[in-house]
Amino acid sequence: MSIQEKINQIIENFSYFDNWENRYEYVIDLGKKIPKIDQSLMIDEFKVQGCTSNLWVIPKVDGDIISFNGASDSVIVQGLFAILSTVYSGETAKEIINNPPNFLEKIELKEHLGPSRANGLNSLIKHINSIAKNSII
Repeated sequence: MSIQEKINQIIENFSYFDNWENRYEYVIDLGKKIPKIDQSLMIDEFKVQGCTSNLWVIPKVDGDIISFNGASDSVIVQGLFAILSTVYSGETAKEIINNPPNFLEKIELKEHLGPSRANGLNSLIKHINSIAKNSII
């Protein structure tokens, strides 16, 4: 599935919900579905800075393809990670860099997050882009 198809799928999935309470539940459910990571990977090297909650993102670079796994002590943050991971895992660094997460505005996610969660989401986006940029070098 192309990156645009994954984005379109997320936009479509969010369109099924009438209100933000149901959308939050959906975000939480997405977070619960991501594979658990080993506790030994919850180290500073993988910790996303700028997040109020603890969030660890573990990249796996295989050739030019990057995949992400992660965990958070917040169910909402883990769900936000799950959304971005769904879009960007299995993509090349160039695809990640060339496809900013503008779809978050289409699903009105950022405007329904509190300031600290929105800052955390921005930190996560910057972190994923940094991983992509560093894998090109």
